[in-house]
Amino acid sequence: MPLTPFSEALNRFLAASGMTQLQLSQKTGYAASSINRWISGQTNPSRDRAEHLDKILDAGGELFRAWRITATGSGLPEWARDMFAVETSAVQLSLATPSLVPGYLQSPGYASWVFRAGRPALTDEEVQRLVKHRTERLHQLDKLRVTAVFPLSAVADLPEPLRHEQAQHLSAWIQTGRVAVHLVPRGILLPAPVAPLMLFTLGTGDTVAVSDHVQGSVTLEDHSRAAALFNVALAESLPSSVSATELEALA
Repeated sequence: MPLTPFSEALNRFLAASGMTQLQLSQKTGYAASSINRWISGQTNPSRDRAEHLDKILDAGGELFRAWRITATGSGLPEWARDMFAVETSAVQLSLATPSLVPGYLQSPGYASWVFRAGRPALTDEEVQRLVKHRTERLHQLDKLRVTAVFPLSAVADLPEPLRHEQAQHLSAWIQTGRVAVHLVPRGILLPAPVAPLMLFTLGTGDTVAVSDHVQGSVTLEDHSRAAALFNVALAESLPSSVSATELEALA
């Protein structure tokens, strides 16, 4: 019988612990026959037993994540697949975009420009509804603090009226103390990320990574690589104080 993600992880962490199956059985109180079936991939333990095994084997959550993949087909908890639940649970959002101002920080005119270019079949009423939802979202998430990285050109290269509007909009958010902007200066090609990337830090300390693609937002099961990509973008950007001055000049 082929091994499951959980059985593979259990074998690995059991070997790392130096314990035998019998010793694990004695330490957990679970039948040795049950542990043998879990290790061979014949069965999957209950949730509470998987959590207990993760703790006993000092797996740092990795064994439990493997159990969830085996049980549900996804390493993410159910709530983490729901963007509304993620947003409302988050206290910090770190985001990076390769070309545009992030959606949470777009002014009404900018959001309208983006929607009309990306979805030309929309009616005026549909555009207005989407713009209203996008531009009001950060106001509704009043506990969320944002660190945003995006190119200076996303604002500076706009037509003049729109440039002033978007720069003023960003400056106003910066002045609230909830938003820090780091602009990538001209002449620097942002190597990563290649698609808009969002890292939500929840009140529990958990992190959920989300990437935007043509088909919509995709929740990523491994947030560590996403965090590394955000750090690459941040390293190429200007300090927040310098970025704020640049935006004030554009406004």
